[in-house]
Amino acid sequence: MSERYSGPNAADYSDGGLSKRQLTTLLAGCLIFALAAWIAEVDPMALLSAGAREQMVAFVADGFPPETSREYLLGRGLRDGLLWAVVETLAISVVGTTLAVVFAVPLGLTSAATVTHRGPLYTTAPSWRVAVGRGIYHASRSVLSFLRSVPGIVWGFLFVTAIGLGPFAGVLALAVHNAGVLGKLYADFLEDTDPRTTEAVAGSGATRLQAVCHGMVPQVTPTIASYTLYRWECTIRSAAVLGFVGAGGIGYYLVITIQRLQYGKLLTAILAVFGLVITSDWLASRVRRRLG
Repeated sequence: MSERYSGPNAADYSDGGLSKRQLTTLLAGCLIFALAAWIAEVDPMALLSAGAREQMVAFVADGFPPETSREYLLGRGLRDGLLWAVVETLAISVVGTTLAVVFAVPLGLTSAATVTHRGPLYTTAPSWRVAVGRGIYHASRSVLSFLRSVPGIVWGFLFVTAIGLGPFAGVLALAVHNAGVLGKLYADFLEDTDPRTTEAVAGSGATRLQAVCHGMVPQVTPTIASYTLYRWECTIRSAAVLGFVGAGGIGYYLVITIQRLQYGKLLTAILAVFGLVITSDWLASRVRRRLG
């Protein structure tokens, strides 16, 4: 026999243990999902149609065995072949993420309210200093919002148009987009630090910059390192896609094989991307353990 809640708000609970508010939230969530599925034209039966099954079977049949010829994998020169494209994709992700961190650190600092105008560092600050800090805060937040609102592939197209085809355009695209993402994360982490630690450092006679560097930053360094590594993993996948707009990397092989319906070569390229992602996950895990 099920037990009924008998507390002071017993009327708000159903026999299943959910309150009326929880049931209302659940129902609202279901309605929002149904509306979103209708707008997105979700049709599960489309995957089970005869045409869809035939196309999937044809892709699998034409994709095996994967292309493993020496010319396809190694090409005819040093900077040629699928394996070089894999190395190029990895290089794009490393340089792009590094530049993103370089851009994100100052933007993250100026986008944190506890650094610019709020918190224990500004309890006795004059009003004009707080006003200037608030202006810097809003300007930096706007820059970060703009950088991350433009998709990486659009940045790639813009830089390809500006400087031409090649991996450098991919590096710039990833750096700019991820600077917006990482800067927002860094700012949020700094705003969540314990104000008592910062106040203690500032109370010892340190300047505001010293209080930030020795009071806030040490609290968030492990979290920042972990999220930066995660963004690097995401950047590898993004770098693979940037080849679709001519920004270098393995994406070039993906788009060419799709256009030419060379499913064997396409499957090899997909497996190469899979191997690259697995390798990056393993490397990132090793680095996290060392940092921990």
